[in-house]
Amino acid sequence: MTVQRGLCAAIVIGALAAPAAADDTPMMDPDQPVQCARDTSGLVWRIQCNQHTRVCLYAPNNELDAFGNRQKPVEGARECEIGGEPFDRAKLEAAGYAMKPGRVDAPYGWMRDERGRAFQVDFDLHRRIYFGVAYTPTKVLENPLQSTRTSFDFGLLVLDMLHGGDSPSPTRHRIRLVEGQVHVQPFSAEITLAHYDVSHRYLDPLLRITTFVGPPARHDLMLNLGLWTEAGGLELRRTALGNSQLWRHATAQVTLDLWQSRDLASFLRLRTGLGLEGQHDDVNGYRSGLTETSALDLDTALDPGGYHNLRLEVAHEVPHYFTPYVANVFVQRMRVRMQYEAIVLAINDQPLTLALGCGGEKRNDVPGIPDQWAFVIDAGLRFSLWAPPRPRS
Repeated sequence: MTVQRGLCAAIVIGALAAPAAADDTPMMDPDQPVQCARDTSGLVWRIQCNQHTRVCLYAPNNELDAFGNRQKPVEGARECEIGGEPFDRAKLEAAGYAMKPGRVDAPYGWMRDERGRAFQVDFDLHRRIYFGVAYTPTKVLENPLQSTRTSFDFGLLVLDMLHGGDSPSPTRHRIRLVEGQVHVQPFSAEITLAHYDVSHRYLDPLLRITTFVGPPARHDLMLNLGLWTEAGGLELRRTALGNSQLWRHATAQVTLDLWQSRDLASFLRLRTGLGLEGQHDDVNGYRSGLTETSALDLDTALDPGGYHNLRLEVAHEVPHYFTPYVANVFVQRMRVRMQYEAIVLAINDQPLTLALGCGGEKRNDVPGIPDQWAFVIDAGLRFSLWAPPRPRS
């Protein structure tokens, strides 16, 4: 018996009951056919029957207001034409089908409430445009309530692209354009014009180790190498001895992924390489050099839905200036940064996230900054102007 054909005859679905809660009302399967029919009042309904469960779900073809009155047609729904073989409810019920209220299916990454309204519930924070504001106290150990320091962060474009999806050896490209942070009172700023890195999962292991303690077993040592690059970086700082500017002209590093998630969105990696930089301060003037950099990066989602995310960076930089900086001084920069970001709500399907961060820095390359560890914490909100659903896993 065919129950998924188009309809042209009148249909009586049943008396309109008060809408059930979204969690209690089943949603139609977006991968199965759906049909439409008119009742004796001329109202259009969507119906989807499952031949295995013997259940037919029905839902109005319009969004409902708070009083159950029909409004505009449901958004994001598949086309549903009326025509073809009449719908025979009595025949279906005689065949053992049960008619139950349901919700119209929604596109991937979206869902509907009991009134048929669609809203996005899946957001990819690796593909977005964002800006945020945070409170960053500078007197954490003394009296944080006396500090009025604020900061702003932004990203003109954050874009991750996965090639090879479900293949055994996928590749993920990551692009970041005009991303940075600005602190006020006292002023400092960091901005990077362009960032690109790539991760890949290789099929062939670097080493194949066979053990013979117990039953023979093979163990593969993978070498998942990648590339990490940046261009157009700039750091601005204001100290007691004047202003300092650090230009990170270009940086290239090799990465080794110690751990990768299936889609390469989460990872733990080591990276090392060289960068060309130039620095100017009011005490020493301008100097340029090559910088050795080594770092450990962690970027991971803490839950399957991607609502909670954690990032960690531990980095060590050693600049070698073409013009000596200070005699008999080993110049270096060390930093540790950790950030937790969680999606708390969405405005017009654009996510608003809570960002909590902490970090420490120790450097002796800028006059006026003490050669000791300095720690900072911040808490703020980020608003993303574009964050589509995450790719299907």
